[in-house]
Amino acid sequence: MPVPTLEEELNDLRLHGLYRKVRTLSHCDGTHAQWEGRELILFCGNDYLGLSRHPRVIQAAASALQDYGLGSGASRLVSGTSEPHTQLEKELAQFKQKESALVFGSGYLANVGVLSALAGEGDLIVMDKLSHASLIDGARLSGAAFRVFPHKNYKKCEEILKKSPSHRHRLLVSDAVFSMDGDLADLKELVRLKEKYDCLLVIDDAHGLGVYGPNGGGVAEGWEEKIDLIAGTLSKALGVFGGFAAASRTLIEHLINFSRPFIFATAPPPLLCRAALESLRLIQEDSSLRERLWQNVDRVLELLARSGISIENRSPIIPLMIGEENKAVSISEKLLEKGIFIPAIRYPSVPRGKARLRLTVSAAHTEEDLEKLFEALAVIVGRKKGTGLC
Repeated sequence: MPVPTLEEELNDLRLHGLYRKVRTLSHCDGTHAQWEGRELILFCGNDYLGLSRHPRVIQAAASALQDYGLGSGASRLVSGTSEPHTQLEKELAQFKQKESALVFGSGYLANVGVLSALAGEGDLIVMDKLSHASLIDGARLSGAAFRVFPHKNYKKCEEILKKSPSHRHRLLVSDAVFSMDGDLADLKELVRLKEKYDCLLVIDDAHGLGVYGPNGGGVAEGWEEKIDLIAGTLSKALGVFGGFAAASRTLIEHLINFSRPFIFATAPPPLLCRAALESLRLIQEDSSLRERLWQNVDRVLELLARSGISIENRSPIIPLMIGEENKAVSISEKLLEKGIFIPAIRYPSVPRGKARLRLTVSAAHTEEDLEKLFEALAVIVGRKKGTGLC
């Protein structure tokens, strides 16, 4: 059988509604943008609190730009570590109630760097099947044995752990907030399994930080003592860019010495660290943005319910299930014509036949934005029963 050419592979993607293309937006402020001269409302971003445009965050970045310039100039272990890096790490560790923290170039690099450094040949990584791609890639790169359990099926997870006493180390890994469905991991059950089977528990709270918890500490807030390592990102609720890991001093020192994405990558620019630090302080000082976010989430869920669309989880991530890939693309394009941007999420981001519109809500959305979303959805998809859009 002949090997398909690159163009044939792309044509196959187009045929099955899986082809992706880049849209260049202008005048983008996190929730609004222009595209080809058209005004758009964005219901697809991760700037949950609108902090990417907060005056204090912008001023912090501008100040650091004057002090340090644009780039860091080297990797962290050469001359790329500046005062903003270490100050951010210090306050992240305090916020996550850990001894130490380490900043990476992105959340993706953090997850890859953590798992590939902490596990190796002779070890076992057990992970929720719907965990983020960066965790999956980190597990594969580690060289450890790698097993996944069905989503939130902790009974199956325990069966895997029962059959693995011969492994040197065992890592139990999960997202805290699952990025495609918006549902939460059962941390109580994961902690129980960690303690019963003597595992290292790694939780990625990327979509939880700043959003969940009484103090915005994430889904992991209150569980910090039981979780060995909490990974996260600076590019969602914090509105900046980068990733981090928070853990014991020994674990962080291990990452500094063995994590290749940390050792061999140029350090994040100091201005990003200074901006992220200001966002972190804002989250702790002012709960009003978080309250506004949840008001908007509840409003969207209310508007969807009026159309007979029932959403199981209360989350800023709201999956509008379509199913068939080409149909998801078609609905997304029709919404775009109405000025609403919600890209279709398809395989391999989600399983085949489970395409969806992944609607995300921000504190920066106005009531007018939400009303326009509802009007566009009502016109395009009509009144539907159940949890999906047929």
